[in-house]
Amino acid sequence: MAGAGVARDLALRGVSVALVEKADFASATTSQSSKLIHGGLRYLELLDFGLVRESLRERETLRRLAPHLVRPLPFLVPIYRKSSRSLVKVRIGLKLYDWLTPGRNRERYRVLPPVDALSLEPAIRARDLRGAGYYFDDLLVYPERLCLENVLSACRHGARAFNYAYIEETVRDPRGPIRGVKVRDLLTGRVATLGARIVVNATGPWVDEIRAAAGVTDRGKRILRRTKGIHCLLPRLTDRAIYHSTGDDRMIFVIPWREFSLVGTTDSDFDGDLDRLHATRDEVDYLLGEVRHALPDPRVALKEVLYTYAGVRPLSFEEGKRESDVSRAHKVVAEERGHFLSITGTKLTCFRSLAAGLGDQVVRTLGRRGAGCSDRLALDGTDDEASKVEARAWLDVSGEAAMTGLDRETLETLVTTYGRAWTRVTDLSGKLAGGGERLCPSNPDIVAELHHAVQDELAVSLQDVLLRRTGIGTSRCQGLDCAEAIGRRMAPLLGWTPRRLQAELEAYDAHVVRSHKFRE
Repeated sequence: MAGAGVARDLALRGVSVALVEKADFASATTSQSSKLIHGGLRYLELLDFGLVRESLRERETLRRLAPHLVRPLPFLVPIYRKSSRSLVKVRIGLKLYDWLTPGRNRERYRVLPPVDALSLEPAIRARDLRGAGYYFDDLLVYPERLCLENVLSACRHGARAFNYAYIEETVRDPRGPIRGVKVRDLLTGRVATLGARIVVNATGPWVDEIRAAAGVTDRGKRILRRTKGIHCLLPRLTDRAIYHSTGDDRMIFVIPWREFSLVGTTDSDFDGDLDRLHATRDEVDYLLGEVRHALPDPRVALKEVLYTYAGVRPLSFEEGKRESDVSRAHKVVAEERGHFLSITGTKLTCFRSLAAGLGDQVVRTLGRRGAGCSDRLALDGTDDEASKVEARAWLDVSGEAAMTGLDRETLETLVTTYGRAWTRVTDLSGKLAGGGERLCPSNPDIVAELHHAVQDELAVSLQDVLLRRTGIGTSRCQGLDCAEAIGRRMAPLLGWTPRRLQAELEAYDAHVVRSHKFRE
């Protein structure tokens, strides 16, 4: 998300940009997040008021830029007799949260007595309940789509974006400064040299590896601290998000997302293989055990977990702090006289403000002018001036069902996925034979979306389509009942041989297996 945001910000300023991703856009940390756009109530305890204020400001901005993906979500913070946080502390925290939030046209926080908290969420434990905080943050329905919208917007303004392209080495002139990178296309094997006056190292948990490969050591060998977080998917337990204090003085979420309750997250130092991440049995047991303290539902059980996912946070290196106390504030570490910039500590909510600040730094270094405008143009495929009133108007699809012949569930899914650009898919569905047919018996996505993903959204693998262009692979069925059929539809579009198709199916199966590896 950080790299995509930076590419967009710079392209909007007229800077020549190439974005290189070794897998697919949003395939690592971004897609493994808690799917929230939030200020970070927890960070008030760490006295990180600047980060909370910035996050709340960016939350309001993203509501305008991508209202199809960013939706208000009510939160309950239940407080029990033995909770580490008191109702007084929660009240003070929510008051500060409210004060730091820009504007006043919003739902205000409240502190509820037990009877009101239980009326809102009967699923929470009633025994020893002292009350609950009640406030709003936002759900990010598809982080992958928000990242992709940044990439596509950057490309519409002149950037070039390459997925499945690996940085083999940096290129230096005889006097020493970095002048570009050599990139290998992982699909064709071809190698190209990209010249660059400035290199932005927005590689998340791989930041230190890229620095080492480039021979960049101005700030020492280590500027990153990796911590692992896992999430597990349970059947839907609540209609509101539950923000619960754990026995080890951490906070975990239970978030209503699609047909699930999304439970997360852990926070532990990680030094393993970044390309083979998976949740362990101990990590899942920890989350479920903590959730049971607040939600005594029999479905909070190992056998009810539908699947899991795991990611690694690229936090800034801070000596002597426990994992959950390390600041999530981003940093731009300038090396090589300001021509090699590494990003650490990224918080998904603040990707745009991070990119805007880095963009200012880049144009100064280049000796150019050009103010950023990424806070004004919509992230829904249109690049129009964002207007909250206008954006909300097109969320109603009641008049389009008869005109397109598509059912309401499919139309609502298209609006949620593509925003105001959803008509591009419906137009395509009318031009393709069978374009309005469903891709999966368990999901409302249609054949036209597959063609759109390949033709216009840089999708080149089966996982791209199932996991990051549509929500099929993250649904209850995980695409297992349609992956082969979708692969066979993709094969002629991309010129796959039977061997390539088989490799795509095996790779997708391996992804699904990892999401269930905690059962071993």
